[in-house]
Amino acid sequence: MRDGSLYVHEDGSKRFVEEIVTRKKLKQSYEYEVYFKNMSSSENIWMHRDELIKCGFEKKVLEVDTREAQHLSLLRPLVCREIEKHFADFGVKFVSHIDIRSN
Repeated sequence: MRDGSLYVHEDGSKRFVEEIVTRKKLKQSYEYEVYFKNMSSSENIWMHRDELIKCGFEKKVLEVDTREAQHLSLLRPLVCREIEKHFADFGVKFVSHIDIRSN
């Protein structure tokens, strides 16, 4: 399953997936809200993470996970200032100005 792919709902109706938009916690995993093309938001469904990955939506699930983590400030942006700050925590300074090589 991928964007625009056909999804057969449990009532037998056929729908085309438009986007995976958000997630919510479900015990030890997550459920994701799936939007369908040309349908109102009241027709959205929640699908379990494992089911989405099995259907080929792993990339979209990871995008939603990353977006949620950034929203919760669990990930810092990948810019020189943040990288230098991270390495400074380990005593390495000016990391963006030196070459790091393994011998």
